[in-house]
Amino acid sequence: MAIPYEQVTSDCTPLDPKDDGRHRLRNEPMARESTVFCIELPEHGIAGWVYPRVTVDGMAGGTICAFGPGVPGGSIFESFRNIPVPESACFTDWDVGGVRLTLGDPLRTAHIVYKGERVAMDFTFDATHPAYSYASHPDGCPQYFADNRFEQGGRVKGIITIEGREIPFDTIGQRDHSWGTRNWGVNYHYKWYHATNADSSIHFFKMEYLGRHLIRGYVFKDGHMSQITNVDVIDFELDADMIHKSIEVSITDLAGRTTHITGRHFAHQVYPIDELNILNEVALTTVTDGRPGLGWCEMYWDSRYLAHMKNFPTLRR
Repeated sequence: MAIPYEQVTSDCTPLDPKDDGRHRLRNEPMARESTVFCIELPEHGIAGWVYPRVTVDGMAGGTICAFGPGVPGGSIFESFRNIPVPESACFTDWDVGGVRLTLGDPLRTAHIVYKGERVAMDFTFDATHPAYSYASHPDGCPQYFADNRFEQGGRVKGIITIEGREIPFDTIGQRDHSWGTRNWGVNYHYKWYHATNADSSIHFFKMEYLGRHLIRGYVFKDGHMSQITNVDVIDFELDADMIHKSIEVSITDLAGRTTHITGRHFAHQVYPIDELNILNEVALTTVTDGRPGLGWCEMYWDSRYLAHMKNFPTLRR
């Protein structure tokens, strides 16, 4: 049974409500701020995201994508960039490049509207638990990736329109918000993962860098949100193109609980950041402790490594 938001307990230090808005960035070349909203509609073979961002020099951009077997051609990818915005422009009421983002209750509700050439989205996000702050971890947020960021699961309700076809939905989804330096090349691999259902939400970010790894994330279930202490990636399957088709994990948290999750691919989109950095975005159906749900697993790869491994399609374990 879902626990009302007001009754959720947590051992994670909460964010300041002002962190739902825009931040003043340090004057560094890779400083940026972004927020993303994800939806998964496996019954329609469709997944998608809305991803607005702004750099330290006040230039806004964004990407919007609908992908999966239910999308004509497999995917629709639309973007904009280099639109100047004033310092006063805030995510609480953001209207740039066709993306309108209106925040309601801080760290809890949002309304997202996008009108593009082939795809449009109009939906609300209603959080089911407090936002998880990376700074709440004892070692803080990794400074090469952000000053801080948060992740959150919730209900998403609205309409996605693909080439004139309107598809209403009322389901579960995820969002994040990040601000600070984003040095993509520090990690040589990572897994960014969400699994959400009606009464639980789990997120982890497992980064591999400098011969080390770090983990951030939370488990929200049974009305309590707890800091993740370890993620055991039991197994995952890669196809010939290095797209992950399934993943199984076991997670322990500060509250002493163990959570078992499996996820299976139903849609994917390859998202090149630049000539060296590639994101493989995969929307999932998930099972968390026996309960079905939805999720997302983004795997980061160096493009040179991907190119090399695609020459050896039988070598996947």
